[in-house]
Amino acid sequence: MECMRQYINELLDFIADMHTLTKLKSHMKTCCQPLHEDTFGGNLKVGLAQIAAMEISKGNHRDNKAVIRYLPWLYHPPSAMQQGPKEFIECVSHIRLLSWLLLGSLTHSALNQGSTSCMPIPLDAGSHISDHLIVILIGFPEQSKTSVLHMCSLFHAFMFAQLWTIYCEQGAATPTMQNQNEFASTAILTGLEFWSRVTPSILQLMAHNKVLIPMWLPMIQSNLKHLSAGLQLRLQAIQNNVNHQYLQGLQGCAQTSAIPSVLRKWLQCTQFKMAQVEIQSSEAVSQFYPM
Repeated sequence: MECMRQYINELLDFIADMHTLTKLKSHMKTCCQPLHEDTFGGNLKVGLAQIAAMEISKGNHRDNKAVIRYLPWLYHPPSAMQQGPKEFIECVSHIRLLSWLLLGSLTHSALNQGSTSCMPIPLDAGSHISDHLIVILIGFPEQSKTSVLHMCSLFHAFMFAQLWTIYCEQGAATPTMQNQNEFASTAILTGLEFWSRVTPSILQLMAHNKVLIPMWLPMIQSNLKHLSAGLQLRLQAIQNNVNHQYLQGLQGCAQTSAIPSVLRKWLQCTQFKMAQVEIQSSEAVSQFYPM
């Protein structure tokens, strides 16, 4: 860790480079097993992301000094007047990097239960991050036809949304944080605020697709009076039990031992998906633009 500390900027550039995995894959074709060309690059990125996430977490303290140093754009999303093609692709790049950092953070937490919390991205950055995501969601209908990178932007946006949700949930359940009850409430509210900010842009995006809108709107905009009696009972049962189950999780009930295993499997699948999309995007771009 000490030897890597002075190279965090280079490490982040390596993770953010969309062509990294394609280059690694081409080199891996000459290597022997057990290293696999389709998974080695993703594993390497996640491993490096863990290092970066831990270093940023250690340097943040109360003033978030480290994250501001390494990610100076985090608290400065494009304004409504700046949302052009350049800002769009920059936001996609930023969201991809944040996704790898969150993946590294969550992987570290899943593999090291009970250790020091690894939260490189402060929760108070949630509203600014959602603004980066909104630029992608709003700009996608116009920008998606520009290039392969733009076409994949929606995948990166929704993948990040999943990771950020899990990140907030894990932050709320971390037992090693000081002022745990207050921090847990903040983490939950951050996740809810994130979705309240991005949902209108998701609905606006769906309005451009005549196939998706009839399928999704009834589920998103439905209320209790439009639900069947059976669904109302099931929904009420979920609402009644969610707080009770959450408190049990915080207190370390017997079921918590299964959570890290389920989370690790999900993170591995997410890692593979992200890596494959980056490889496919890079290979498609290289067919038209020599690297």
